[in-house]
Amino acid sequence: MDIQFSVVIPLYNKEEFVAQTLKSVVGQTYQNFEVVIVNDYSNDNSLDVVKAIDDHRIKIIEHSENKGLSASRNTGISAATHTHIAFLDADDYWDSTFLETIVNLIKEYPDESVFATHYRENYNDKFFIPKSNLPISSKGKTFLVRDFFEINLGRLILTQSCIVVHKTVFEQIGYYDENVTFAEDIDFYIRCFHTYNLAYYNDVCHTQNAAISGSITNSVSHKKTFPKLHKYLNDSDSLDKFINFYTYCIYRRMKNESARKEMRVYRKQIKFNSLTVLQVLFIYLPLPFYLFLIRVKKRLLNKGYHVSSY
Repeated sequence: MDIQFSVVIPLYNKEEFVAQTLKSVVGQTYQNFEVVIVNDYSNDNSLDVVKAIDDHRIKIIEHSENKGLSASRNTGISAATHTHIAFLDADDYWDSTFLETIVNLIKEYPDESVFATHYRENYNDKFFIPKSNLPISSKGKTFLVRDFFEINLGRLILTQSCIVVHKTVFEQIGYYDENVTFAEDIDFYIRCFHTYNLAYYNDVCHTQNAAISGSITNSVSHKKTFPKLHKYLNDSDSLDKFINFYTYCIYRRMKNESARKEMRVYRKQIKFNSLTVLQVLFIYLPLPFYLFLIRVKKRLLNKGYHVSSY
């Protein structure tokens, strides 16, 4: 089986990180790929860094204006010449065996169309593997996730930088919603895993740089456009719980930023009986005390301790 990948990398002002990102791709143990860089009108030296890397498999597409992450991914999907599309953000990087691991998944599950591995998070050079609802006994093993929504009522078991999607999936469910400027991955997962299983390897093959200024983790979110998750309700019990949980997560983002108006909007949408006691407590905590706890959490992260209510 001749498996070829198109690696799609959206690029916007990541001059400090994109060299490491590309190095992690070029250094893969599996070498049958092209790299599609979509420069989303960067105004730093990101493009010069990319051009300095001499590899004939790298092709660059430039937007004439800043269109956003979803549009950049869509441009890359349209330009991809291979059937399996691997996504990688320009400030993240892969372990050298990532593509080889995906190849093994494809061979093991030839009837599947979506593949992924677990990941680690990097907070200022302190690394954490997010806890998930996956059984401990599944570590280091491959398996099919048939109900994505049930297993992801907590920290996601994947990111957009460790997922590989067969191009026919986008023909079936549509591309990324370009009107969504925050949590576009959640919107995509709902549409994707409503139809498809996930072939998964439960071990780390990717690093997400979670503490970088300007990353999705740190960017101000209350002025952005979130997906209208409630339009997907009433399809299945697990999906409804998934939507309720991520509505809670969006509410928490608003509370982190003291966006009181937006907090009220999302709080009205949450079904409290689907949350844990601790999650409900975080909703009811007075804002000053809540923000104090968030500051404590950040200090603990800087000292190498990772705590989470999820």
